[in-house]
Amino acid sequence: MNAALTAEEQARLAAVLRPGEQCLWQGKGSAAHAAAPSAGLLARLFGKKPQTGGPETLYAITAKRVLAIPPQGEPQEWFLMLGLIQSVEEQPDASGSIIFDYEEQNGQKVPRGITGVPQVARVKNLLADAIDAAYNASPWSV
Repeated sequence: MNAALTAEEQARLAAVLRPGEQCLWQGKGSAAHAAAPSAGLLARLFGKKPQTGGPETLYAITAKRVLAIPPQGEPQEWFLMLGLIQSVEEQPDASGSIIFDYEEQNGQKVPRGITGVPQVARVKNLLADAIDAAYNASPWSV
């Protein structure tokens, strides 16, 4: 189920993993889904096609956290905890997004999470299982 990563993508992922941290899942976001909604809307309004073929955002799920590694800029991370998954948006082709939270950009709420991944329902189930495992391994779980 893991997406095949190029050597450059493997190096980008390895650079943000902690010593001994292993990926339960890794994948890439498609450019069509990963673009900010406002950017996609502006491109359509001006008759531009979405850019494809460049570096993609990489995603990884480990036993403790979810990582989003954009081609440029700082990686984002979310720790596995109950309530992490706010919503799941699935497209007819089974790709989609798993939304964790929202940020304010230019007066609009923009979703953050795993976006534009194939087989989003399978990824969501794997993530839910990882959250359950992390919660049950916690000394605070009862």
